[in-house]
Amino acid sequence: MTRIVEVRDPRAVKGTPVRLMRRAVLAVAVLSVAVATGCQADTVDDTVPPFYNIDQAERSEMPKEVRDILDSGRLTIGSKFDQPLTGLRDKATGRIEGFDAEIGRIITQRIFGKVAEGENLDFIETVPANREKYLEDGTVDLVLATYTITPERKKAVTFAGPYYEAGQAIMTRKGEGIEDIKDLSKKKVCAAEGTTSLDNVEKHNPRANVSKPMRNWSSCRQALLEKEYDAVSTDDVILYGFLSEDPSKLEISKKTFTTEPYGIGLPKGSTELQKFINETLELAFDNGDWQTAFDSTLAVAEVPDPESPPNITEK
Repeated sequence: MTRIVEVRDPRAVKGTPVRLMRRAVLAVAVLSVAVATGCQADTVDDTVPPFYNIDQAERSEMPKEVRDILDSGRLTIGSKFDQPLTGLRDKATGRIEGFDAEIGRIITQRIFGKVAEGENLDFIETVPANREKYLEDGTVDLVLATYTITPERKKAVTFAGPYYEAGQAIMTRKGEGIEDIKDLSKKKVCAAEGTTSLDNVEKHNPRANVSKPMRNWSSCRQALLEKEYDAVSTDDVILYGFLSEDPSKLEISKKTFTTEPYGIGLPKGSTELQKFINETLELAFDNGDWQTAFDSTLAVAEVPDPESPPNITEK
């Protein structure tokens, strides 16, 4: 029986992947978050065996920031809890499922040599409005939550990566005839507070109505289904996740109008941790672990397979 913090954990291993087989915040701080946000399940099913190839780093190769995490016995990751395919809590199992969560597990395995949900890895729900705050006050060690790298965000956050590149698209109810950003003129468009998606829509179509953002993307999806909005616009991988839940009611534009490099958010100035995470990503790109994570999550919903992982730019 393992303990969990407002965490979900997936390892969405739906059988063998298609290609390759595959600080702790102080205990008191973790417990406080759990009470404040609502503990997920008391236990997590930890019967799923590790299926990544990455080896534990030698302690002598770890910078002090990573040794501190290792010595604490726990890595705490800020994650989405409401986004299918990238970060979604499975209410039945208590797992966080999705591509971002799998990247978090790869990092955990390189630090500890294994992944033990609720023991050496915790996920804490993180939304756009609290990402920087959680990094600054030590609630989390890093943020893996479809977090686009931007010049403005880099003023407050050190990023590693990117580990994935998405593109902004549009989701509508079926049959609405909205296929491109130009079709959003005079349309009511939903986006989540604190994201770059609103700015992108305004930039590419100033005639779109983006005056009423919502707290998160799952709220936007529900409001779209209830016809409170004409469209939702954000990164295509987020939209593919919602489409997988309502394929008969929703559709996504084939065209994207931005490039969204997803980075791993770190406390500002954590350059040694950044280097370690980048090295971990490079190893995962080369040994097939990144592809395994993609195949077991995003590929399930037919997200187009990138020709190759992205180039690491944050150094």
